[in-house]
Amino acid sequence: MPEPSLFRHYQIVQDADGNNVELVRNSEQVAVLAFDLERLEYVHCHVLLEPLQNRAAFEESCKMLQRRGHPALARMIEFGEDEGNPFYITSNVDGEALRPYLARLQDIPGWLAIMIATRALETAVALCERGELISESPLDGLRIVQTAPQAVQVLAADFCVIDSSASKKRALKTSFEKQAKFLRTFLVEQGGTLPDHSLAATDFAELLGACLSSAGVGVIASMRELRGSLQKLAPEHLSGEIPTAQKPRALLAPLLAGYQDVARGLVNLVRIQSQRLDMANPYSMRGTLTKTGRSVLIEQVPPARISHVRVKEADDAAFKITKQRDNSSLITLALVNESEDITCLAEEIAEGISLAELMRERRCLDVQEAYLVLAGLDTALTQLDKSTLATTKLRLEDIFLLTGFAREDSRSTKLLVSKLNEWPAFNIIVRAHPTLASMSGRGTDPAVLLPPAREGATATAWHGGWLAALCKFLLGFEPPLGIHAEPAGGARERETVARLLDDELAKVAETKPAQRSDFLARYARIIQHYDLAKPSEPERAGGTEPAVLPGLKPRLQTIPVTKAPLKREVSVPLGSEASRTSPTPLTSGGAARGGDEPTIGFAELLFRNGGEPSPPEAPDWALAAASAPPTLPAHLVVREDVPIWLKAAVFLSGSMVVGAMCAHLSGSALWQKKHVPAPVEASAPDRPVSASKPATPKAVPKAIAVEPDVPKAIPVPPAPLEVSAPPETSGTRGSGLPLTLPPGATNQLRDQLPAAQPATPP
Repeated sequence: MPEPSLFRHYQIVQDADGNNVELVRNSEQVAVLAFDLERLEYVHCHVLLEPLQNRAAFEESCKMLQRRGHPALARMIEFGEDEGNPFYITSNVDGEALRPYLARLQDIPGWLAIMIATRALETAVALCERGELISESPLDGLRIVQTAPQAVQVLAADFCVIDSSASKKRALKTSFEKQAKFLRTFLVEQGGTLPDHSLAATDFAELLGACLSSAGVGVIASMRELRGSLQKLAPEHLSGEIPTAQKPRALLAPLLAGYQDVARGLVNLVRIQSQRLDMANPYSMRGTLTKTGRSVLIEQVPPARISHVRVKEADDAAFKITKQRDNSSLITLALVNESEDITCLAEEIAEGISLAELMRERRCLDVQEAYLVLAGLDTALTQLDKSTLATTKLRLEDIFLLTGFAREDSRSTKLLVSKLNEWPAFNIIVRAHPTLASMSGRGTDPAVLLPPAREGATATAWHGGWLAALCKFLLGFEPPLGIHAEPAGGARERETVARLLDDELAKVAETKPAQRSDFLARYARIIQHYDLAKPSEPERAGGTEPAVLPGLKPRLQTIPVTKAPLKREVSVPLGSEASRTSPTPLTSGGAARGGDEPTIGFAELLFRNGGEPSPPEAPDWALAAASAPPTLPAHLVVREDVPIWLKAAVFLSGSMVVGAMCAHLSGSALWQKKHVPAPVEASAPDRPVSASKPATPKAVPKAIAVEPDVPKAIPVPPAPLEVSAPPETSGTRGSGLPLTLPPGATNQLRDQLPAAQPATPP
């Protein structure tokens, strides 16, 4: 078998017999399938057979495709002349040409025919907006690709980049309305609106080809009108999937080994569960590792005759790097095995929601949700830059949002229809190794909106311009194929973000792309500015729910993104004087912050607080999720690294404090007891008293406070009895001198004196 030929850094793909794989051969050009050794992806090499009559027109057409890329058009990678033969290189469209696809069918379901017609009209409009680029035979230049069990796409793989008289005549035709009427009438009369009805494929191909051949720049409005009318004919609900006979064939499938050969090579390592996962990734199989029991996706690494050894080298590097703990944001490669001339790899299944699946369900995100995705993706891209992996493409299908729930869990289904700031929490993980789906051009690549980067122009392919291109898909400015987004958010806010994105893409065209941190900081300032301008929501008179004006959708309640959530106060009713003079801002932003203070912290706070649900609007399924990551603030999370001695000391101290409080309340505490001396027995009234000596009172204990206003009895010794005469008896009123009595006069004096008061103990 001869060695594959090489044109610059493009290796021509060969089949099993050693022949070049030709895609197009006619009187104007020859197109072959090739493999790009730098980007590690398949491309189409178009070589024109005639020399250029107008070089300027050829270059202008190719530059237009580079500047204004579209998801429905193959990406223009390179163009020029080689030894007098003009050529241009486009990305691969992994599908079957539309004419041979319809030619091999006898009948086609009506809903599938309507879908093919609407997708073909979308692609034709994209071509006409960029000039007269529709090829001479549109059914040969358009290819059909199945992306889901009930969805197909029609993509343009061949362009008319040379100035010819035929293209000028086609642009002047005015019979598009006539052909459009024939096509619409045929679909209605043949039962295209019925879900289970089929129609003749030959007649449909003839009418569709005539309608596309009469398309041009002057009938873009009519083409859009036809597409809208056909979209209304499509059934709302479809059952089942595309029949096997009507499924379009993948372009690379005949060049690869069969599924049985792949399963035979991994029989001792992986237990195959199913042959195909879905039509969006037709080259993968689901399986389980024999040793660990982990679920993996298995696919073969293309052999050297249809790719290059650099693919195997990239897989080996990813196998080593993705297992490191520092690269937790990269999908892990679990196995790279080579046996019986077949090399296979197995990647761990990311149990999360892919960004492409989220966009198919939500159609577009609002400005705040898009920022949450971009800020989380920045962390994964930082790890990807540090890993030194040779990754040049990231599709929407390669970005996953991990929530902790399995993809088959019903909670994941509810997350698809919820806003991202209502999710409990999520992390972003990316696929950094080359896969057949990525190399074949399947999926949505945000880089299609970027001009081709010059060699050595940027240190990384994931700069601010790439994030801006991704943001256009998230916000619906450039929706993925088959998704017609409705604007979400304020018009002023979206216009400001659109100008920011266009500015970032213009920097890429000037080979001066901004860094991701700069782009995210500018994006965050826009969100902060428009959050400050939003007034507080009025409340109903009889409750706390915000009032909703007739004909308007209620605003979603969210937590402020620049500070911790505060207790919600009663807002002023709409129309009052206070509401007009002092509106309450939803966030505190740049107006209260100094000009020299950095603003990059706002991005981190928005990403952290944006995922927390608002207490009054929190869904039950999110609060009841036991496996969800913690969403408490950092100061409330219990630390697990506290030493045991500190825990014991805190426990003993707390026990002592509680015991002291209980003793104080019961009245048995030590500090509540008083030291009282024993009472002294008072002198009896009939005991003889000696009046020769005055009474000497004892000292009062220091522990007892004597009240001066209350007289208290002073104990006296039993003998000699000495008393002080009262003022009436002593002869000197109020003198208080002692009185000495003779021995025989004690009883007489006792009878004359009033009765003595009993002594009270101190």
